[in-house]
Amino acid sequence: LSLLQNPDAYHEELLQKAAAPSRRASVHRLAENLRDRQDACTKLQMQLHDYEEYVESWAHETKIPLSLLTLFLDNRREELPAAAVQRLDYIRNRMQESIVQMLFYARLKGTRKDYLFEPVHILPCIEEVLEDYKPLLEEKHFQIQFCISDDTVYTDQRGLGFLLRQIISNSIKYCGNEPELNFTSFERDGRYIFAIRDNGTGVRSCDLPYLFEKGFTGDSGKKRKKATGMGLYLAKEMAKELNISLHVTSEWNKGFEIEISFPVIDSISDSNQAPSS
Repeated sequence: LSLLQNPDAYHEELLQKAAAPSRRASVHRLAENLRDRQDACTKLQMQLHDYEEYVESWAHETKIPLSLLTLFLDNRREELPAAAVQRLDYIRNRMQESIVQMLFYARLKGTRKDYLFEPVHILPCIEEVLEDYKPLLEEKHFQIQFCISDDTVYTDQRGLGFLLRQIISNSIKYCGNEPELNFTSFERDGRYIFAIRDNGTGVRSCDLPYLFEKGFTGDSGKKRKKATGMGLYLAKEMAKELNISLHVTSEWNKGFEIEISFPVIDSISDSNQAPSS
């Protein structure tokens, strides 16, 4: 057992002394194989660490021109044609969305977890996400309705914000005429439910079981065939990390609803008992 945990020369020698002479060559081969595997694992860990650092560095460097574009639009919005402003807003939003997706994908698949679990107010969190998508929501003339109170859930705020962004982005991409977004909250079976519903194209019933699979776009119209199939997959992966449940209901051409389910935290002492990553 000691050799399996630490296959160095010292532990190899101890096992050889304890083994029968006929088994010592086998012990040596075993130790060499274990050391080779250990070296390979160390190398892979270093490569993964380098990859994580590269992704983070690339994303932060890309944010610089994105910030310049944002500053340009904020200062020159009134001077530019409305159509040009809409297109630039769209480009900026898609760039930002892709960068955030890449960062969180690396975060989900990486070795380092830096979640901060704390009481988070739902309403400001969703308002921040809607503000990020404001140009696109206004361009498509979304009607937004709230039927929620400023409830508190115990979660990682950045992770929850990312999850909400994937859902809102999905509703914008697949909206129909006179688009709507409805936000409701309630308690059910001892859990806090936060629901987001749109009146867009929805999803065919045959696609629902596969909706959260990586790369799945389904058979639900031309827009989905052009999609990457990553948004809802990443939302589901983040939900797993945060111990959040997702449940989808949808009818083709009648809208899409997703329920985000949290454990109810009754007090600060309860929240202190909650698991964190």
